[in-house]
Amino acid sequence: MTQEPRKSVPGLPFYDKLGGRLAVLVALAMLPMALLGLAQSQSNAKQAAEQSQLAVMGETVRAAAPEIRLIGAAQIMAATLARTVQPFITDPAACSRMMATVAAQEPTISLLAYVPLSGLMVCASTARPYDFSNHPLFAKMSGLDRPGFVVNPDGPISGTSVLGVTHPVLDANGQRVGFISVSLPHLALTHAQFTEDTLTESHDPLALVTFDGTGTILTSSVGVAGAASRLPANRSLPSLATGQAQTFTAPSMAGQLRVFSVVPIADGLFLLGTWQANRTLTLFGADLDPYIFPMLMWLSAMGVALLATERLVTRHIQRLGLAMTSFSGSPRQQIDLDLAHGPSEIRTLGSAFEVMTATILREEAHLEDVLRQKEVLLREVHHRTGNSLQLIASIMRMHMRQEKSDDVRSILDGLHDRVMGLATVHMGLYQTSGQKDVQMDALFANVIRQITAMGPQKPSIQTELEPIHLIPDQAVPLSLLLTELLSGVSLQTAPEAGSIVVSLVGQGEGAARLRITGPALAGAQPSVEPTPTVIGTQLVRGFAEQIGGTLRVASTTDTVDIAIDFPIKDSNEP
Repeated sequence: MTQEPRKSVPGLPFYDKLGGRLAVLVALAMLPMALLGLAQSQSNAKQAAEQSQLAVMGETVRAAAPEIRLIGAAQIMAATLARTVQPFITDPAACSRMMATVAAQEPTISLLAYVPLSGLMVCASTARPYDFSNHPLFAKMSGLDRPGFVVNPDGPISGTSVLGVTHPVLDANGQRVGFISVSLPHLALTHAQFTEDTLTESHDPLALVTFDGTGTILTSSVGVAGAASRLPANRSLPSLATGQAQTFTAPSMAGQLRVFSVVPIADGLFLLGTWQANRTLTLFGADLDPYIFPMLMWLSAMGVALLATERLVTRHIQRLGLAMTSFSGSPRQQIDLDLAHGPSEIRTLGSAFEVMTATILREEAHLEDVLRQKEVLLREVHHRTGNSLQLIASIMRMHMRQEKSDDVRSILDGLHDRVMGLATVHMGLYQTSGQKDVQMDALFANVIRQITAMGPQKPSIQTELEPIHLIPDQAVPLSLLLTELLSGVSLQTAPEAGSIVVSLVGQGEGAARLRITGPALAGAQPSVEPTPTVIGTQLVRGFAEQIGGTLRVASTTDTVDIAIDFPIKDSNEP
């Protein structure tokens, strides 16, 4: 007896429906988060992040204040001297005294000099002349038409690593005649900074690095050589020289997570501060506070929602899905569904599935019976058709034995061969009945064997047959075409004349070729017709057209070569 599906009751209580249960549970779980409001948390976090970035930038500038002051004083000194040195250029002694007087105001300066474009320095705070023309950095310093910086790891005057602050000197016509150079020893620049042991304490940076717009490191609180490992790994110094202050967190070249702050401190001069990530997180610690409570509430709400979904929906859907998967397999399997504690919608769905599976099994059983009956009937039709054709062939053979006229006997003999060929094809279809296509190598083998057994002589036939599958609408006319060609008298069937070759091979995607070659009949003339008889030629061309093929005949006085190229039709094609 067919089980009827449980119908949904219109007046079912709200709490017994899936949507009602999920709505109530999720609404209760998400109510605190809704009251708090995520918008205000985001606003607070944004304000805290901006304040923290400003604080880090301020701390970076504070930590580098002595170095910034020295570099700024050197820039002002170089700019002032560039405007006032012109009257003293022609008097090296007076020029050197002026340089020494100015340099004395800043004891950290190792050299203050005017260098002409020739490179021969005779005006310097040390009063010692020096020829810079062959120095590797001279070309860069003399080519600057604006204030700049250079790093010389081995200063020729001081003998130490120095930072050079340069400013071009112009004549009355505005032409560059030289430059003022202020040399600051790196040791003096880093003297006021913290050592690496003390940098990890208090609120001091791990490293302070100054660089120019090209990314060249000018000074470093950990030494120029040690600055490379303190730089960010995912950003280059030229990309940071944008003229805008910025703060970001990134891994350093040494693989440690650090907070970096970039601050422009002069035209073409930038300051990079490296800070402990945990220090920055502590500084930014207030940013996480507004999110902690909403995040916990969201997680709790999601947990309740997931638990409710698992309890009310997922486990029942999984059971239903397992039952569907088992039923869709081969052989079909049915699983007893236990959805008694599920929502009414899923219980209704399970009942409908059970009714559907029972109906499908019943209908499939009926279809299998009908299909089996049709297959038996089709096999019986092919078998009876083959037997009837063989009976007709036998009757024709009896008439041939009693007929006295050679012409009539020749006609009956040709008809007999055609009828036997058709009978062979039907017997082959009888053996393959129930399949949607026919394996042509097996069918052709039966046809060739039948034709070989019919004649008085036993021709030598070689085959090259690939397992090509054709639908019956193509298999039958192609087999009859082969029968007609092999029974044609244009081929010499005597074994001593040579072998007849029959090949059926594929020709790329969706095409095949049937080819028959062999020795020509003695005395035959070259022809473009496949058989010497009009009826045989008409039959062959008709069969070729029926399968959509193209017939090609190339015969000589010695050989016969017949080929038919045709497309392989799909069983779904009309």
